[in-house]
Amino acid sequence: MTVINQDDENPVISASDTSLEDRTLVLTRTKGKIIGPRLVCTTAGGESKIYPLTQKKLVIGRSVEADLSLLDPLISRKHCVIEKRDDMFIARNVSTTNPLLLNDKAVAEKRLYTGDQLRIGSATLAYISDRPSDVKNIDTKMINQKKSSGMGFWIAVFMLLIFTAYYGYFQAYTPLKIKWALKSVSKQIKAEKYLSAQNTIKHLLDLDLPLEQTHQAMELFAQTALAITDQKSQQESLESAMEYLKSYLAEYGAGKEAEILWDRLDYYRLSLAQRLESAKKFQPALRQYAAIKEESIYFDEAHKAIRRIWLAHQQQSREDQTMAQILKEADAHFNAKQYLKPVNQNAYVLYQAVLSLDPKHKLALQRIDHMKAFYRQHGENYYEQKKWQKALSYFERYYLIDTDTKEINKK
Repeated sequence: MTVINQDDENPVISASDTSLEDRTLVLTRTKGKIIGPRLVCTTAGGESKIYPLTQKKLVIGRSVEADLSLLDPLISRKHCVIEKRDDMFIARNVSTTNPLLLNDKAVAEKRLYTGDQLRIGSATLAYISDRPSDVKNIDTKMINQKKSSGMGFWIAVFMLLIFTAYYGYFQAYTPLKIKWALKSVSKQIKAEKYLSAQNTIKHLLDLDLPLEQTHQAMELFAQTALAITDQKSQQESLESAMEYLKSYLAEYGAGKEAEILWDRLDYYRLSLAQRLESAKKFQPALRQYAAIKEESIYFDEAHKAIRRIWLAHQQQSREDQTMAQILKEADAHFNAKQYLKPVNQNAYVLYQAVLSLDPKHKLALQRIDHMKAFYRQHGENYYEQKKWQKALSYFERYYLIDTDTKEINKK
């Protein structure tokens, strides 16, 4: 790369006579305020951002804990570090699996000069500095290139040996060692040595595995957690199994591999809630039903149970009233369009109380159908207008009355 150092008034060009415009990086030093060293990060999508190097150490990687976080599967969680030493900035590779390229050459540790380009994964980081000490002496470099070809040959051979050793260890031996460890974990799971398997997996996850092997490790981790959960539910209690699952998912529940464990937790919640409901412990049962996630396959069943407990509670509070009294109060709320509010005293609850006394009461059935049509019509209108929040509000109220209309549930 040809580097041009340019002042505002007196441009000075240090380069060979050969024209390399398409490989030339222009660095402008403005007289006045010095901005200081910085990195210009350019992603594969063409987006660029400037990161001033104001601290002694800048950690770059895929992890959210990195100072400069780059979401790229080809970048390690902690890939490289930019360190300030003796007023110089050094780039150091800290990844054991992925290379750090400086001006398209793999490096372990190297001082940065203005115009240098680092590449990690699909991202490019250009080091820019307006400090005179960060400008590389190009003339000296060109003179050094005229040294004897014999010395250059032996240097090239030496570098080739280093690269071969590096490639052999990190690209061949290390992946094989990880593969053997994953096979060992599979054998431990078959032998029902789940805690031992988990300890091995935790050690592997600390090694900054490639993406594919991370998925394999997390799938095996989920298998061990599921097996331990089943043991606890059979040998100890449902509550013990749930506590273990909650603890595991709090730390390792973010990936796709944990979906089966989230489903198992919701299944346990549903089972425990049904047991509590049968024992007429309605408040604890409601807490378990309400904890089931909306995207769970058990959500509809849980929601119906919540509605069932709520209606039963409302009807019990009306047992001392006559049908005429309940019907009169229900009509008053209906005429005021208080269909579902307030929660404990509304038209729908009161008409349900009437139906508990007379399941074929014509007026109560008509009024409930009217309420359903009201919520459905308004929900459909807002749905057509793409006013999603308002449509959802009406469809949710419709769902409290009728949980089995597939078309509404889908919308």
